[in-house]
Amino acid sequence: MKKIGLVIILFCCIVSMATAQSTATYTVDKTKSSIKWVAKKVVGGHEGTINIKEGTVNVSGNKVTGGSFVIDMLSLKCTDAERLTGHLKNEDFFNVEKFPTSVFVITKIDHTKKDPIITGKLTIKGITKDISFPATLSADGAKVEAKATVKVNRLDYDIKYRSSSFFADLGNRAIEDEFTLEISLVATK
Repeated sequence: MKKIGLVIILFCCIVSMATAQSTATYTVDKTKSSIKWVAKKVVGGHEGTINIKEGTVNVSGNKVTGGSFVIDMLSLKCTDAERLTGHLKNEDFFNVEKFPTSVFVITKIDHTKKDPIITGKLTIKGITKDISFPATLSADGAKVEAKATVKVNRLDYDIKYRSSSFFADLGNRAIEDEFTLEISLVATK
């Protein structure tokens, strides 16, 4: 009886060590990762970039299981009309002096689809909302790569400037409520 108990304890230790060894945290490589944003108006639109300040990705086996990312809002740039960068950083939009970072924390990943569905909490301007989007994920033991196109409704984060949802007389000066983030992420051990 003692031998069976000892074997069970030994088996549990081996299983828990194997599980612990297969779970790893990867660090985002800021030089190989990028976030491009695209915002549209009734007539035209603009695009630019935002840098990832820091981030980690959790992996179990070869599956991404979680992660958290800090976005450097001070790095926000409008690449097609540099004169707009200052306006995007002020109180009309992201108020980066008061809110220098945004955060995304993964709360769940549904791996049952071809492109896994990532769900998490996105915080912009101190306001946190749930968001979900499909992503392409790969993990090979040395690095994690992820690509996603994410639609964000700016009204969820109290960004109302030139929104036709709030101001009826804007005509062709209205800015669409949704903007798009095109994310390319690389993380390494």
